[in-house]
Amino acid sequence: MESERQEHPNNLIDDLVCDRQLLMLKAAIPYISGASQKTIAFLAKFMELRRTISLFDNPETSMQICSLPETEEPLPLQMLEAIRSYCTPQEQETIDMLQNYVQMFSAYETLFT
Repeated sequence: MESERQEHPNNLIDDLVCDRQLLMLKAAIPYISGASQKTIAFLAKFMELRRTISLFDNPETSMQICSLPETEEPLPLQMLEAIRSYCTPQEQETIDMLQNYVQMFSAYETLFT
């Protein structure tokens, strides 16, 4: 699995729940002795979960998560683009095909309405 892992930019939720200290804690895990790695990794994930729960408990913040900048591009296309970098090449081809269909039908709808 390690060889299949690619570097991906953090997504919005990671940016909101992971501060510098938590990222440093996670980065230190490989350098900690085996027995302590499990405890530190669990602690890091627990802190992330706790921050995620707190984030969504605040209605003002959770609304900011849902609101995206207004563009001409429909939300499903933005979502597909966001997940595309995590996909295998075959899955990326499928996403590209779906994006093309959505854009084609959108253009068709614009022309004939």
